[in-house]
Amino acid sequence: MSVLFIAILAVVLPTAAPTGQPLKTIITVISSPYCNSLAAHFNGALIPMLGNDRTLDATSVQLDDLNKLFSEPNYVQRYLHVRDNILKEETALNESLAQIQAQINQLREGSKLTTDPQAATQVHEAAQDLQTAYDHQRQLSIDLQNMSEYMQRYPIQRANPALGGFDPTEMREPAEERDIKSYLKFNSQRATIDANETKAVDIAYTAAENNCMPKGSASPSPHP
Repeated sequence: MSVLFIAILAVVLPTAAPTGQPLKTIITVISSPYCNSLAAHFNGALIPMLGNDRTLDATSVQLDDLNKLFSEPNYVQRYLHVRDNILKEETALNESLAQIQAQINQLREGSKLTTDPQAATQVHEAAQDLQTAYDHQRQLSIDLQNMSEYMQRYPIQRANPALGGFDPTEMREPAEERDIKSYLKFNSQRATIDANETKAVDIAYTAAENNCMPKGSASPSPHP
């Protein structure tokens, strides 16, 4: 990758603040407005967020390829391949966002459907953790959209990079300054997403177990 390419991305991408165990979804045994809202809207937000995580798994591979793009002579073809894949991935991310936010909002409203303060707090906290994970997914989607738009304009056919994409002076720069994932804060944002999704599941599952399942009958539902 050329330093010009990295440098422009550093300007156009906003600065923003991998993944773990399979996550449970919430099932409802006792029918009530509170329990129905918890099950419908928690799963309604979580399932597409997990889909976005899988999309970001694919994006991670594309960014690794982009980092070593100029290490081989067929960099034009490889650039076009990465560019087209990132466009598809950021489009899929962006198209999911409105639906997810609506589900989180409705989940948060579900805290008003109970007079039990602990149950209400659990829903609010689960929604807040999902919101934090969502905010980082949204930030990555914005960054990737900006990156994709720049890649459409980058004159790859006229690029004449040094061997490996960096001249000797550039090679003395810290490795993170030559890493597109570093500019995107990609790995740290994904770690935050993973941690908050996991916290949200733990809280919501506890809320369902305490308020929506006959005692002793709780069991995790299959991974979506």
